[in-house]
Amino acid sequence: MMSQHARTAFLVGVVAAGVVAASMTSCSGDSATKKRVSTGGAGGEAGEGGGESAFGGETSAGGPGLGGSTGDAAGMGGAATVAGSAGASGDTAASGASADGGAAGTDCGSTAVGSRILVEFDTADAERVTNLQWTDSAATLTPNLAAAGGTLQCSDPLEFFGQAYGAEGMLPAPVVAGDLATLVRCGFDATITSAPTDCGGTAQFPVTTEYHSYAGARANELRVTRTFGFGATAAVFPQTILRPYVPRLPVAKFSAIIYPNQAGTAVTVGSPGGCATDCLVPTGTTWSGRWYADVDPTSGQAMIVLRDPALTSAVSLAINNDGLSASNLSSFLLLAPGGGWLEPVTEIEYLCFADLTSWPQAARTAATLPAGCGP
Repeated sequence: MMSQHARTAFLVGVVAAGVVAASMTSCSGDSATKKRVSTGGAGGEAGEGGGESAFGGETSAGGPGLGGSTGDAAGMGGAATVAGSAGASGDTAASGASADGGAAGTDCGSTAVGSRILVEFDTADAERVTNLQWTDSAATLTPNLAAAGGTLQCSDPLEFFGQAYGAEGMLPAPVVAGDLATLVRCGFDATITSAPTDCGGTAQFPVTTEYHSYAGARANELRVTRTFGFGATAAVFPQTILRPYVPRLPVAKFSAIIYPNQAGTAVTVGSPGGCATDCLVPTGTTWSGRWYADVDPTSGQAMIVLRDPALTSAVSLAINNDGLSASNLSSFLLLAPGGGWLEPVTEIEYLCFADLTSWPQAARTAATLPAGCGP
Protein backbone atom coordinates (compact mmCIF):
# COMPACT_ATOMS: atom_id res chain seq x y z
CA MET A 1 0.00 0.00 0.00
CA MET A 2 1.31 3.47 -0.85
CA SER A 3 1.25 6.06 1.91
CA GLN A 4 -1.15 9.00 1.54
CA HIS A 5 1.82 11.34 1.55
CA ALA A 6 3.38 9.53 -1.40
CA ARG A 7 0.10 9.48 -3.30
CA THR A 8 -0.28 13.21 -2.74
CA ALA A 9 3.23 13.81 -4.02
CA PHE A 10 2.48 11.76 -7.13
CA LEU A 11 -0.71 13.67 -7.83
CA VAL A 12 0.31 17.30 -7.25
CA GLY A 13 -1.13 19.49 -9.98
CA VAL A 14 -3.97 17.12 -10.83
CA VAL A 15 -6.89 19.51 -11.01
CA ALA A 16 -9.12 18.81 -13.99
CA ALA A 17 -10.47 15.85 -15.91
CA GLY A 18 -9.35 15.16 -19.45
CA VAL A 19 -10.86 12.98 -22.10
CA VAL A 20 -8.91 10.98 -24.64
CA ALA A 21 -10.95 9.27 -27.32
CA ALA A 22 -10.31 5.63 -28.17
CA SER A 23 -9.03 5.12 -31.70
CA MET A 24 -8.63 2.20 -34.05
CA THR A 25 -6.07 1.11 -36.62
CA SER A 26 -5.69 -1.76 -39.02
CA CYS A 27 -3.57 -4.70 -37.90
CA SER A 28 -2.01 -7.95 -38.94
CA GLY A 29 -0.86 -10.17 -36.13
CA ASP A 30 0.83 -9.50 -32.81
CA SER A 31 3.16 -6.60 -32.16
CA ALA A 32 6.83 -7.33 -32.70
CA THR A 33 7.48 -6.31 -29.11
CA LYS A 34 5.45 -9.21 -27.74
CA LYS A 35 7.20 -12.39 -26.68
CA ARG A 36 6.46 -16.08 -26.57
CA VAL A 37 3.18 -16.00 -28.45
CA SER A 38 1.97 -19.44 -29.44
CA THR A 39 1.11 -19.59 -33.12
CA GLY A 40 -1.35 -22.43 -32.69
CA GLY A 41 -2.32 -24.90 -35.37
CA ALA A 42 -4.74 -24.79 -38.23
CA GLY A 43 -8.02 -23.03 -37.58
CA GLY A 44 -10.65 -24.72 -35.48
CA GLU A 45 -14.23 -23.65 -35.00
CA ALA A 46 -15.05 -20.12 -34.02
CA GLY A 47 -16.42 -19.64 -30.52
CA GLU A 48 -20.07 -18.89 -30.04
CA GLY A 49 -22.02 -16.50 -27.90
CA GLY A 50 -22.43 -12.78 -27.63
CA GLY A 51 -20.86 -10.49 -25.05
CA GLU A 52 -22.26 -7.34 -23.55
CA SER A 53 -20.85 -4.51 -21.52
CA ALA A 54 -21.74 -4.26 -17.87
CA PHE A 55 -21.37 -0.46 -17.99
CA GLY A 56 -23.04 0.59 -21.20
CA GLY A 57 -20.36 -0.51 -23.66
CA GLU A 58 -21.29 -2.45 -26.77
CA THR A 59 -19.99 -5.60 -28.36
CA SER A 60 -20.94 -6.83 -31.78
CA ALA A 61 -22.93 -10.04 -32.12
CA GLY A 62 -20.87 -13.16 -31.63
CA GLY A 63 -19.10 -11.54 -28.76
CA PRO A 64 -15.96 -12.33 -26.84
CA GLY A 65 -12.33 -11.45 -27.11
CA LEU A 66 -10.40 -8.19 -27.02
CA GLY A 67 -11.64 -5.93 -29.77
CA GLY A 68 -15.29 -5.04 -29.26
CA SER A 69 -16.63 -1.68 -30.35
CA THR A 70 -16.13 1.39 -28.22
CA GLY A 71 -18.42 1.51 -25.19
CA ASP A 72 -21.13 4.10 -24.94
CA ALA A 73 -20.55 6.93 -22.51
CA ALA A 74 -22.90 5.49 -19.92
CA GLY A 75 -22.43 4.41 -16.33
CA MET A 76 -19.05 4.76 -14.58
CA GLY A 77 -18.30 7.65 -16.92
CA GLY A 78 -18.36 5.44 -20.00
CA ALA A 79 -16.14 2.40 -20.40
CA ALA A 80 -14.45 1.09 -23.52
CA THR A 81 -15.51 -2.51 -24.12
CA VAL A 82 -12.75 -4.74 -25.38
CA ALA A 83 -13.95 -8.24 -24.67
CA GLY A 84 -17.10 -10.26 -24.26
CA SER A 85 -18.43 -13.32 -22.50
CA ALA A 86 -17.20 -16.79 -23.26
CA GLY A 87 -17.53 -18.55 -26.55
CA ALA A 88 -17.44 -22.26 -27.18
CA SER A 89 -13.96 -23.71 -27.34
CA GLY A 90 -12.30 -23.51 -30.72
CA ASP A 91 -8.95 -22.37 -31.90
CA THR A 92 -9.89 -19.76 -34.47
CA ALA A 93 -11.41 -16.37 -33.81
CA ALA A 94 -13.77 -14.64 -36.19
CA SER A 95 -12.61 -12.53 -39.13
CA GLY A 96 -9.54 -14.59 -39.91
CA ALA A 97 -7.75 -14.42 -36.54
CA SER A 98 -4.98 -16.91 -35.87
CA ALA A 99 -5.51 -20.10 -33.91
CA ASP A 100 -4.18 -18.78 -30.60
CA GLY A 101 -6.50 -15.78 -30.67
CA GLY A 102 -4.04 -13.42 -32.33
CA ALA A 103 -5.42 -11.14 -34.98
CA ALA A 104 -4.29 -12.06 -38.48
CA GLY A 105 -5.66 -9.46 -40.83
CA THR A 106 -8.65 -8.94 -38.53
CA ASP A 107 -10.99 -6.05 -39.22
CA CYS A 108 -10.25 -3.93 -36.17
CA GLY A 109 -13.85 -2.80 -35.96
CA SER A 110 -15.05 -6.38 -35.39
CA THR A 111 -15.18 -8.42 -32.20
CA ALA A 112 -12.99 -11.52 -31.99
CA VAL A 113 -14.67 -14.66 -30.71
CA GLY A 114 -13.60 -17.17 -28.10
CA SER A 115 -12.23 -15.45 -24.98
CA ARG A 116 -13.94 -16.19 -21.68
CA ILE A 117 -12.78 -12.86 -20.24
CA LEU A 118 -14.54 -9.50 -20.44
CA VAL A 119 -12.34 -6.51 -19.72
CA GLU A 120 -13.21 -2.82 -20.03
CA PHE A 121 -11.11 0.32 -19.62
CA ASP A 122 -11.80 3.93 -18.68
CA THR A 123 -12.27 6.23 -21.66
CA ALA A 124 -9.97 8.97 -20.34
CA ASP A 125 -7.33 6.83 -18.62
CA ALA A 126 -7.33 3.54 -20.50
CA GLU A 127 -4.76 2.13 -18.06
CA ARG A 128 -7.57 1.81 -15.51
CA VAL A 129 -9.50 -1.45 -15.77
CA THR A 130 -13.08 -0.52 -14.90
CA ASN A 131 -14.67 -3.93 -15.36
CA LEU A 132 -13.23 -7.45 -15.33
CA GLN A 133 -15.48 -10.50 -15.59
CA TRP A 134 -14.86 -14.16 -16.33
CA THR A 135 -17.16 -16.92 -17.55
CA ASP A 136 -16.44 -19.91 -15.33
CA SER A 137 -16.62 -23.67 -16.02
CA ALA A 138 -20.36 -23.65 -15.36
CA ALA A 139 -20.84 -20.92 -18.02
CA THR A 140 -21.65 -18.35 -15.31
CA LEU A 141 -20.36 -14.80 -15.74
CA THR A 142 -18.80 -13.47 -12.54
CA PRO A 143 -19.56 -10.02 -11.11
CA ASN A 144 -16.98 -7.31 -11.71
CA LEU A 145 -13.72 -8.49 -10.13
CA ALA A 146 -11.80 -5.21 -10.52
CA ALA A 147 -11.58 -3.40 -7.17
CA ALA A 148 -11.17 0.37 -6.94
CA GLY A 149 -11.64 3.14 -4.40
CA GLY A 150 -10.46 6.38 -2.88
CA THR A 151 -10.87 10.07 -3.71
CA LEU A 152 -11.23 10.81 -7.40
CA GLN A 153 -8.23 12.35 -9.14
CA CYS A 154 -9.81 13.62 -12.35
CA SER A 155 -11.63 10.52 -13.65
CA ASP A 156 -9.65 7.98 -11.60
CA PRO A 157 -10.14 6.73 -8.05
CA LEU A 158 -6.91 6.79 -6.08
CA GLU A 159 -6.61 2.99 -6.16
CA PHE A 160 -7.53 0.90 -9.22
CA PHE A 161 -6.85 -2.32 -11.11
CA GLY A 162 -3.89 -1.91 -13.47
CA GLN A 163 -1.68 0.56 -11.61
CA ALA A 164 2.11 0.56 -11.48
CA TYR A 165 4.23 2.27 -8.84
CA GLY A 166 7.23 1.77 -6.59
CA ALA A 167 7.77 0.49 -3.08
CA GLU A 168 5.61 1.74 -0.21
CA GLY A 169 5.57 5.53 -0.38
CA MET A 170 8.40 5.73 -2.92
CA LEU A 171 8.86 6.62 -6.58
CA PRO A 172 8.55 5.77 -9.41
CA ALA A 173 4.85 6.32 -10.15
CA PRO A 174 4.38 5.27 -13.79
CA VAL A 175 0.63 4.45 -13.72
CA VAL A 176 -1.40 6.26 -11.05
CA ALA A 177 -4.66 8.18 -10.63
CA GLY A 178 -5.03 11.22 -12.86
CA ASP A 179 -3.03 9.80 -15.75
CA LEU A 180 -4.27 9.98 -19.33
CA ALA A 181 -3.84 7.24 -21.93
CA THR A 182 -5.23 6.26 -25.32
CA LEU A 183 -6.60 2.87 -26.36
CA VAL A 184 -6.20 1.20 -29.76
CA ARG A 185 -7.89 -2.16 -30.32
CA CYS A 186 -7.46 -4.81 -32.97
CA GLY A 187 -9.10 -8.22 -32.70
CA PHE A 188 -7.77 -9.91 -29.57
CA ASP A 189 -5.36 -7.06 -28.84
CA ALA A 190 -5.66 -3.79 -26.94
CA THR A 191 -2.73 -1.35 -26.86
CA ILE A 192 -2.68 1.49 -24.33
CA THR A 193 -0.24 4.39 -24.66
CA SER A 194 0.36 7.10 -22.08
CA ALA A 195 -0.27 10.70 -23.04
CA PRO A 196 2.58 13.24 -22.82
CA THR A 197 0.96 14.92 -19.79
CA ASP A 198 -1.57 13.92 -17.15
CA CYS A 199 -4.93 15.59 -16.58
CA GLY A 200 -3.27 18.39 -14.63
CA GLY A 201 -0.73 19.14 -17.35
CA THR A 202 2.22 17.51 -15.56
CA ALA A 203 4.69 15.47 -17.63
CA GLN A 204 3.69 11.82 -17.52
CA PHE A 205 5.87 8.73 -17.23
CA PRO A 206 6.10 7.02 -20.66
CA VAL A 207 4.29 3.65 -20.51
CA THR A 208 2.80 1.29 -23.09
CA THR A 209 0.56 -1.62 -22.04
CA GLU A 210 -0.67 -4.38 -24.34
CA TYR A 211 -3.45 -6.85 -23.50
CA HIS A 212 -3.84 -10.02 -25.54
CA SER A 213 -6.66 -12.54 -25.10
CA TYR A 214 -7.03 -16.03 -26.51
CA ALA A 215 -9.57 -18.51 -27.81
CA GLY A 216 -9.62 -22.28 -27.44
CA ALA A 217 -7.52 -23.93 -24.75
CA ARG A 218 -6.21 -20.57 -23.52
CA ALA A 219 -9.55 -18.76 -23.41
CA ASN A 220 -9.26 -18.28 -19.61
CA GLU A 221 -6.09 -16.20 -19.97
CA LEU A 222 -5.00 -12.62 -20.62
CA ARG A 223 -1.41 -11.69 -21.44
CA VAL A 224 -0.32 -8.27 -20.17
CA THR A 225 2.84 -6.74 -21.67
CA ARG A 226 3.90 -3.42 -20.16
CA THR A 227 6.92 -1.36 -21.21
CA PHE A 228 8.28 1.46 -19.05
CA GLY A 229 10.30 4.20 -20.70
CA PHE A 230 13.09 4.41 -18.15
CA GLY A 231 15.88 6.63 -19.40
CA ALA A 232 13.48 9.10 -21.00
CA THR A 233 13.30 12.73 -19.89
CA ALA A 234 10.55 12.10 -17.34
CA ALA A 235 12.14 8.94 -15.99
CA VAL A 236 15.80 9.57 -15.29
CA PHE A 237 15.97 9.18 -11.50
CA PRO A 238 17.38 5.89 -10.15
CA GLN A 239 14.67 3.51 -8.95
CA THR A 240 15.08 0.39 -6.82
CA ILE A 241 11.66 -1.33 -6.71
CA LEU A 242 8.77 -1.31 -9.17
CA ARG A 243 5.32 -2.94 -9.05
CA PRO A 244 4.92 -3.32 -12.81
CA TYR A 245 1.28 -4.39 -12.71
CA VAL A 246 -1.11 -4.20 -9.74
CA PRO A 247 -4.19 -6.43 -10.16
CA ARG A 248 -6.66 -5.36 -7.46
CA LEU A 249 -9.30 -7.95 -6.53
CA PRO A 250 -11.86 -7.61 -3.70
CA VAL A 251 -10.00 -8.78 -0.59
CA ALA A 252 -13.22 -9.92 1.10
CA LYS A 253 -13.65 -12.49 -1.67
CA PHE A 254 -10.04 -13.23 -2.69
CA SER A 255 -8.80 -13.44 0.87
CA ALA A 256 -6.04 -16.00 0.33
CA ILE A 257 -2.94 -16.22 -1.80
CA ILE A 258 -0.92 -19.30 -2.71
CA TYR A 259 2.58 -19.43 -4.14
CA PRO A 260 4.87 -22.35 -5.11
CA ASN A 261 8.15 -23.37 -3.50
CA GLN A 262 11.39 -23.33 -5.46
CA ALA A 263 11.01 -27.00 -6.39
CA GLY A 264 7.48 -26.46 -7.66
CA THR A 265 6.14 -29.32 -5.55
CA ALA A 266 4.05 -27.56 -2.90
CA VAL A 267 2.46 -24.21 -2.09
CA THR A 268 2.39 -21.81 0.82
CA VAL A 269 -0.90 -20.14 1.78
CA GLY A 270 -0.79 -16.45 2.70
CA SER A 271 -3.36 -13.93 3.94
CA PRO A 272 -3.40 -10.50 2.21
CA GLY A 273 -5.84 -9.23 4.84
CA GLY A 274 -3.11 -9.60 7.46
CA CYS A 275 -0.66 -7.41 5.53
CA ALA A 276 -1.38 -3.72 6.10
CA THR A 277 1.97 -3.03 4.46
CA ASP A 278 3.91 -5.29 2.10
CA CYS A 279 4.57 -8.78 3.42
CA LEU A 280 7.58 -9.59 1.27
CA VAL A 281 8.48 -13.05 0.01
CA PRO A 282 11.86 -13.11 -1.76
CA THR A 283 12.68 -15.55 -4.52
CA GLY A 284 14.30 -18.56 -2.88
CA THR A 285 13.47 -21.83 -1.19
CA THR A 286 9.91 -20.84 -0.24
CA TRP A 287 8.98 -19.17 -3.54
CA SER A 288 10.04 -19.93 -7.08
CA GLY A 289 9.57 -16.37 -8.32
CA ARG A 290 7.35 -17.62 -11.18
CA TRP A 291 3.72 -17.26 -10.09
CA TYR A 292 1.20 -16.68 -7.34
CA ALA A 293 -2.59 -16.99 -7.22
CA ASP A 294 -5.27 -14.95 -5.45
CA VAL A 295 -7.89 -17.41 -4.23
CA ASP A 296 -11.49 -17.27 -3.02
CA PRO A 297 -11.49 -20.01 -0.32
CA THR A 298 -15.28 -20.30 -0.47
CA SER A 299 -15.93 -20.77 -4.19
CA GLY A 300 -12.47 -21.89 -5.24
CA GLN A 301 -12.24 -19.22 -7.91
CA ALA A 302 -8.69 -18.05 -8.49
CA MET A 303 -6.69 -15.61 -10.55
CA ILE A 304 -3.18 -16.86 -11.26
CA VAL A 305 -0.52 -14.25 -12.06
CA LEU A 306 2.31 -15.93 -13.96
CA ARG A 307 5.49 -14.18 -15.01
CA ASP A 308 6.75 -15.01 -18.49
CA PRO A 309 9.46 -17.69 -18.23
CA ALA A 310 11.69 -15.69 -20.61
CA LEU A 311 12.08 -12.98 -17.95
CA THR A 312 15.01 -13.55 -15.63
CA SER A 313 15.32 -10.26 -13.73
CA ALA A 314 15.14 -10.36 -9.93
CA VAL A 315 11.70 -10.22 -8.27
CA SER A 316 10.03 -10.50 -4.89
CA LEU A 317 6.38 -11.12 -4.06
CA ALA A 318 4.48 -8.41 -2.19
CA ILE A 319 1.37 -9.63 -0.34
CA ASN A 320 -0.80 -6.68 0.67
CA ASN A 321 -4.25 -5.13 0.97
CA ASP A 322 -5.51 -1.56 0.62
CA GLY A 323 -8.38 -0.14 2.65
CA LEU A 324 -9.66 2.58 0.29
CA SER A 325 -10.39 0.01 -2.41
CA ALA A 326 -10.89 -2.96 -0.02
CA SER A 327 -8.54 -4.80 -2.35
CA ASN A 328 -6.04 -7.60 -2.43
CA LEU A 329 -3.23 -5.92 -4.39
CA SER A 330 -0.62 -8.67 -4.12
CA SER A 331 1.85 -8.30 -6.97
CA PHE A 332 5.32 -8.92 -8.30
CA LEU A 333 8.04 -6.46 -7.30
CA LEU A 334 10.83 -5.91 -9.81
CA LEU A 335 14.20 -5.32 -8.16
CA ALA A 336 16.42 -2.90 -10.05
CA PRO A 337 20.01 -3.61 -11.05
CA GLY A 338 22.74 -1.51 -9.49
CA GLY A 339 22.20 2.15 -10.34
CA GLY A 340 18.52 1.71 -11.10
CA TRP A 341 16.73 1.26 -14.41
CA LEU A 342 18.42 3.47 -16.97
CA GLU A 343 16.80 2.03 -20.09
CA PRO A 344 13.32 0.75 -21.03
CA VAL A 345 12.01 -2.27 -19.13
CA THR A 346 9.35 -4.69 -20.41
CA GLU A 347 7.35 -6.95 -18.09
CA ILE A 348 5.10 -9.76 -19.35
CA GLU A 349 2.55 -11.40 -17.06
CA TYR A 350 -0.33 -13.81 -17.68
CA LEU A 351 -3.61 -13.51 -15.77
CA CYS A 352 -5.25 -16.95 -15.72
CA PHE A 353 -8.73 -17.45 -14.28
CA ALA A 354 -9.73 -20.81 -12.83
CA ASP A 355 -12.18 -22.62 -10.58
CA LEU A 356 -12.11 -26.00 -8.89
CA THR A 357 -13.27 -27.67 -12.10
CA SER A 358 -10.49 -26.30 -14.30
CA TRP A 359 -7.92 -26.27 -11.47
CA PRO A 360 -8.72 -28.96 -8.88
CA GLN A 361 -7.54 -28.64 -5.30
CA ALA A 362 -5.09 -31.54 -5.66
CA ALA A 363 -3.34 -29.75 -8.52
CA ARG A 364 -3.20 -26.51 -6.54
CA THR A 365 -1.68 -28.24 -3.53
CA ALA A 366 0.93 -29.86 -5.79
CA ALA A 367 1.74 -26.44 -7.37
CA THR A 368 0.64 -27.65 -10.81
CA LEU A 369 -0.89 -24.94 -12.98
CA PRO A 370 -4.02 -25.61 -15.05
CA ALA A 371 -3.80 -26.37 -18.75
CA GLY A 372 -3.75 -23.30 -20.94
CA CYS A 373 -2.09 -21.00 -18.37
CA GLY A 374 1.10 -19.42 -19.67
CA PRO A 375 2.83 -18.99 -23.02
